[in-house]
Amino acid sequence: MSRPLRSFYPLLLGSLILAGLLTAPTGHSQSVRFQGELGPGDSKLGRYFDTYPLQLIAGERIVASLSSYDFDACLLLESPEGGEIENDDYGEGSDARIDALVETSGSWKVKVSSYEEGEQGEYLLTVVRERLRPLQSHAGKLDEQDMVSVKGEYYDSYSVILEQNQRVVISMISDQFDPFLVVKPPRGRRIVNDDYEGESESRIDFIAESGGRYEVFATSYAGGERGEYSLRILLGQRMNVRQIDGYLDPDDMELEEHGYCEMHPLHLEEGQHVILEMTSEQLDTLLTADGPGGFYAENDDYNDQTYISRLEVFAPADGEYIITTAAYQAGVEGSYTLKIYSFGISGINLPNTRQLAPVRVPGSGRLASLRRASLQVAALGAYH
Repeated sequence: MSRPLRSFYPLLLGSLILAGLLTAPTGHSQSVRFQGELGPGDSKLGRYFDTYPLQLIAGERIVASLSSYDFDACLLLESPEGGEIENDDYGEGSDARIDALVETSGSWKVKVSSYEEGEQGEYLLTVVRERLRPLQSHAGKLDEQDMVSVKGEYYDSYSVILEQNQRVVISMISDQFDPFLVVKPPRGRRIVNDDYEGESESRIDFIAESGGRYEVFATSYAGGERGEYSLRILLGQRMNVRQIDGYLDPDDMELEEHGYCEMHPLHLEEGQHVILEMTSEQLDTLLTADGPGGFYAENDDYNDQTYISRLEVFAPADGEYIITTAAYQAGVEGSYTLKIYSFGISGINLPNTRQLAPVRVPGSGRLASLRRASLQVAALGAYH
């Protein structure tokens, strides 16, 4: 890879990211991808690193992903005050990923580096910015003045009125106890989360199944814990949704080491942001996505719940993506629902978008489920 003016590249990219993301419409998301290289000519404090400046606004969400075949990726996000969030080895691979809710407007920095000193090589950096609207913000405290659950946890309650298909992100942070969030919808299952990428934050990222009043309970993981916390409720836009109802049985193909499956073609444009949810009351769900350039991601037991699998996709390229809905266990049949949530006015009804329908293949052939390089999907938040 040619490396002229290396020290200028990160600053130039930062300016391009800033210019592009500031034009993103409210409630929408936009992604920028950049291929860079760590090595001589970069800043070095034991490790080489490149720095990309970003101008961010409080209430926004930023997702930065770093992958490399040449070194063990390490990613840092620095706030205007100088505080840093660091990630190495996100998930099961050597990629790094940071998903943060911006609390302070100002100049932030994304820093690309390696886990070990002196490592160098090429990398791919993806930065996604999603605008969210602050709805409620609370500074609370769990103590003897609060209500107590049957298991002995203190809790505070809040409420919010939501529209159907409204995107919502709720974050609870505390450095004095292990926070735990519960959302009770007007109907259906409760939504819970503990330890979202760390013990200091609990975060619920969900899409309202129905309109009405949602109750939010801020509590602790263990009974009797006390301390101060901050709670933020942020709204995204109302999502476009496409629902597919299917049934898995012996007439379908099978995933190797798993159960019956059906495939759904979906055309996406580069940078398009979609959320995929597979739910079932009869199956332990498994959801995968294949796309151009070896793109692959999968999710099973979203937030340790067997009835739902969830993927958040930022399409790395234009083209045909294959969404596979499957049973995790072999030989089990049952019904399921696949929902495809999309951002923007056009949603998934873009030009060249193919009609979505289950692909049913007679017989019981075996379809290998292979993990592909460079995971580009985040399984985010909690939906129960």
